[in-house]
Amino acid sequence: MESTHRMIEEFVKEKLAGNSKGAHTYDHTKRVYALCIRIGMDLNADLKILGAAALLHDIGRQDEATTGVSHSILSGEMSQDILRRVGFDDAEVDKVVDTIRTHRFSEGIEPNSLEGKILSDVDKLDAMGTIGVFRAIAQASSKGDGIEGFLKHADEKLLRLRDLMYTDGAKEIAEERHKTLEAFVLRLREEIRL
Repeated sequence: MESTHRMIEEFVKEKLAGNSKGAHTYDHTKRVYALCIRIGMDLNADLKILGAAALLHDIGRQDEATTGVSHSILSGEMSQDILRRVGFDDAEVDKVVDTIRTHRFSEGIEPNSLEGKILSDVDKLDAMGTIGVFRAIAQASSKGDGIEGFLKHADEKLLRLRDLMYTDGAKEIAEERHKTLEAFVLRLREEIRL
Protein backbone atom coordinates (compact mmCIF):
# COMPACT_ATOMS: atom_id res chain seq x y z
CA MET A 1 0.00 0.00 0.00
CA GLU A 2 2.76 2.43 0.91
CA SER A 3 4.46 2.19 -2.50
CA THR A 4 1.09 2.62 -4.22
CA HIS A 5 0.43 5.77 -2.24
CA ARG A 6 3.93 7.05 -3.10
CA MET A 7 3.21 6.63 -6.82
CA ILE A 8 -0.09 8.48 -6.43
CA GLU A 9 1.68 11.18 -4.44
CA GLU A 10 4.11 11.81 -7.32
CA PHE A 11 1.16 12.21 -9.68
CA VAL A 12 -0.50 14.65 -7.25
CA LYS A 13 2.72 16.69 -6.88
CA GLU A 14 2.77 17.17 -10.65
CA LYS A 15 -0.91 18.11 -10.79
CA LEU A 16 -0.61 20.66 -7.98
CA ALA A 17 2.82 22.01 -8.97
CA GLY A 18 1.33 25.18 -10.48
CA ASN A 19 -0.83 25.84 -7.43
CA SER A 20 1.42 27.53 -4.87
CA LYS A 21 -0.98 30.22 -3.68
CA GLY A 22 -4.12 30.08 -1.62
CA ALA A 23 -5.40 27.32 0.62
CA HIS A 24 -5.33 24.21 -1.57
CA THR A 25 -1.65 23.64 -2.16
CA TYR A 26 0.33 20.40 -1.99
CA ASP A 27 1.17 20.95 1.68
CA HIS A 28 -2.58 20.87 2.42
CA THR A 29 -2.80 17.51 0.67
CA LYS A 30 0.13 16.12 2.69
CA ARG A 31 -1.48 17.18 5.98
CA VAL A 32 -4.85 15.73 4.97
CA TYR A 33 -3.22 12.45 3.98
CA ALA A 34 -1.24 12.12 7.23
CA LEU A 35 -4.21 12.87 9.48
CA CYS A 36 -6.54 10.63 7.44
CA ILE A 37 -4.14 7.73 7.91
CA ARG A 38 -3.86 8.42 11.65
CA ILE A 39 -7.63 8.61 12.21
CA GLY A 40 -8.25 5.80 9.73
CA MET A 41 -5.93 3.46 11.65
CA ASP A 42 -7.82 4.18 14.87
CA LEU A 43 -11.14 3.40 13.16
CA ASN A 44 -10.00 0.37 11.12
CA ALA A 45 -10.77 2.14 7.85
CA ASP A 46 -9.61 0.82 4.49
CA LEU A 47 -6.32 2.73 4.39
CA LYS A 48 -5.67 1.90 0.73
CA ILE A 49 -8.91 3.61 -0.31
CA LEU A 50 -8.68 6.40 2.26
CA GLY A 51 -5.05 7.25 1.53
CA ALA A 52 -5.60 7.37 -2.21
CA ALA A 53 -8.69 9.56 -1.81
CA ALA A 54 -6.87 11.90 0.58
CA LEU A 55 -4.01 12.34 -1.87
CA LEU A 56 -6.30 12.90 -4.87
CA HIS A 57 -9.15 14.88 -3.31
CA ASP A 58 -8.11 18.32 -4.63
CA ILE A 59 -6.48 17.58 -7.99
CA GLY A 60 -9.47 19.02 -9.85
CA ARG A 61 -9.55 22.23 -7.83
CA GLN A 62 -7.58 24.25 -10.41
CA ASP A 63 -10.15 23.45 -13.11
CA GLU A 64 -13.24 24.19 -11.01
CA ALA A 65 -13.48 27.90 -11.88
CA THR A 66 -13.03 27.41 -15.61
CA THR A 67 -15.34 24.41 -15.96
CA GLY A 68 -18.02 25.34 -13.44
CA VAL A 69 -17.90 21.75 -12.20
CA SER A 70 -17.24 20.97 -8.53
CA HIS A 71 -13.67 19.95 -7.81
CA SER A 72 -15.00 16.91 -5.95
CA ILE A 73 -16.44 15.63 -9.24
CA LEU A 74 -13.42 16.67 -11.29
CA SER A 75 -10.95 15.16 -8.82
CA GLY A 76 -12.80 11.85 -8.87
CA GLU A 77 -12.85 11.77 -12.66
CA MET A 78 -9.18 12.76 -12.92
CA SER A 79 -8.20 10.06 -10.40
CA GLN A 80 -9.41 7.05 -12.30
CA ASP A 81 -6.49 6.63 -14.73
CA ILE A 82 -3.76 6.91 -12.11
CA LEU A 83 -5.62 4.54 -9.78
CA ARG A 84 -5.84 1.90 -12.50
CA ARG A 85 -2.18 2.45 -13.45
CA VAL A 86 -1.06 1.71 -9.89
CA GLY A 87 -3.18 -1.44 -9.64
CA PHE A 88 -6.58 -0.51 -8.20
CA ASP A 89 -9.39 -2.70 -9.51
CA ASP A 90 -12.72 -1.26 -10.69
CA ALA A 91 -14.43 -1.68 -7.31
CA GLU A 92 -11.55 0.09 -5.54
CA VAL A 93 -11.56 2.89 -8.09
CA ASP A 94 -15.29 3.35 -7.50
CA LYS A 95 -14.73 3.52 -3.73
CA VAL A 96 -11.99 6.13 -4.06
CA VAL A 97 -14.08 8.22 -6.46
CA ASP A 98 -17.07 8.04 -4.09
CA THR A 99 -14.91 9.00 -1.13
CA ILE A 100 -13.61 12.03 -3.03
CA ARG A 101 -17.07 12.94 -4.33
CA THR A 102 -18.61 13.03 -0.86
CA HIS A 103 -15.81 14.84 1.01
CA ARG A 104 -16.97 18.39 0.26
CA PHE A 105 -19.40 19.39 2.98
CA SER A 106 -20.47 22.62 1.27
CA GLU A 107 -22.35 20.65 -1.38
CA GLY A 108 -24.58 19.07 1.24
CA ILE A 109 -23.70 15.51 0.23
CA GLU A 110 -23.39 13.09 3.14
CA PRO A 111 -20.46 10.68 2.95
CA ASN A 112 -21.77 7.12 2.68
CA SER A 113 -18.65 5.31 3.87
CA LEU A 114 -16.32 5.48 6.84
CA GLU A 115 -13.52 6.58 4.50
CA GLY A 116 -15.71 9.39 3.14
CA LYS A 117 -16.53 10.56 6.65
CA ILE A 118 -12.87 10.59 7.64
CA LEU A 119 -11.79 12.51 4.54
CA SER A 120 -14.60 15.02 5.00
CA ASP A 121 -13.65 15.49 8.65
CA VAL A 122 -9.94 15.86 8.02
CA ASP A 123 -10.41 18.28 5.13
CA LYS A 124 -12.50 20.45 7.47
CA LEU A 125 -9.97 20.10 10.28
CA ASP A 126 -7.28 21.53 8.03
CA ALA A 127 -9.42 24.65 7.70
CA MET A 128 -9.37 25.14 11.49
CA GLY A 129 -6.76 26.03 14.11
CA THR A 130 -3.55 27.87 13.30
CA ILE A 131 -3.17 26.13 9.93
CA GLY A 132 -6.76 27.04 9.11
CA VAL A 133 -6.14 30.69 9.98
CA PHE A 134 -3.04 30.73 7.78
CA ARG A 135 -4.85 29.04 4.89
CA ALA A 136 -7.86 31.36 5.11
CA ILE A 137 -5.64 34.44 5.13
CA ALA A 138 -3.63 33.07 2.21
CA GLN A 139 -6.84 32.42 0.28
CA ALA A 140 -8.27 35.86 1.08
CA SER A 141 -4.99 37.49 0.04
CA SER A 142 -4.76 35.54 -3.21
CA LYS A 143 -8.29 36.68 -4.08
CA GLY A 144 -7.73 40.27 -2.95
CA ASP A 145 -10.40 40.03 -0.24
CA GLY A 146 -8.33 41.35 2.67
CA ILE A 147 -9.29 41.26 6.34
CA GLU A 148 -13.00 41.67 5.71
CA GLY A 149 -12.96 38.76 3.29
CA PHE A 150 -11.20 36.60 5.85
CA LEU A 151 -13.72 37.54 8.56
CA LYS A 152 -16.66 36.87 6.28
CA HIS A 153 -15.25 33.45 5.40
CA ALA A 154 -14.65 32.72 9.09
CA ASP A 155 -18.24 33.62 9.97
CA GLU A 156 -19.88 31.84 7.05
CA LYS A 157 -17.81 28.65 7.09
CA LEU A 158 -14.84 28.19 9.39
CA LEU A 159 -16.50 28.83 12.73
CA ARG A 160 -19.25 26.34 11.83
CA LEU A 161 -16.96 23.41 11.03
CA ARG A 162 -16.62 22.13 14.60
CA ASP A 163 -20.25 21.05 14.61
CA LEU A 164 -20.04 19.18 11.30
CA MET A 165 -17.64 16.37 12.23
CA TYR A 166 -18.63 12.72 11.80
CA THR A 167 -15.98 10.81 13.72
CA ASP A 168 -15.15 10.99 17.43
CA GLY A 169 -11.43 11.51 16.85
CA ALA A 170 -12.12 14.44 14.54
CA LYS A 171 -14.59 15.92 17.03
CA GLU A 172 -11.88 16.00 19.70
CA ILE A 173 -9.36 17.67 17.40
CA ALA A 174 -12.00 20.09 16.12
CA GLU A 175 -12.80 21.27 19.63
CA GLU A 176 -9.22 22.44 20.20
CA ARG A 177 -8.76 23.91 16.74
CA HIS A 178 -12.06 25.76 17.02
CA LYS A 179 -10.86 27.50 20.18
CA THR A 180 -7.73 28.71 18.39
CA LEU A 181 -9.69 29.91 15.37
CA GLU A 182 -12.35 31.61 17.49
CA ALA A 183 -9.74 33.39 19.65
CA PHE A 184 -7.93 34.67 16.54
CA VAL A 185 -11.13 35.97 14.95
CA LEU A 186 -12.19 37.72 18.17
CA ARG A 187 -8.75 39.30 18.64
CA LEU A 188 -8.63 40.42 15.01
CA ARG A 189 -12.05 42.08 15.38
CA GLU A 190 -10.84 43.87 18.52
CA GLU A 191 -7.72 45.14 16.83
CA ILE A 192 -9.40 46.46 13.71
CA ARG A 193 -11.80 48.45 15.89
CA LEU A 194 -8.89 50.46 17.37
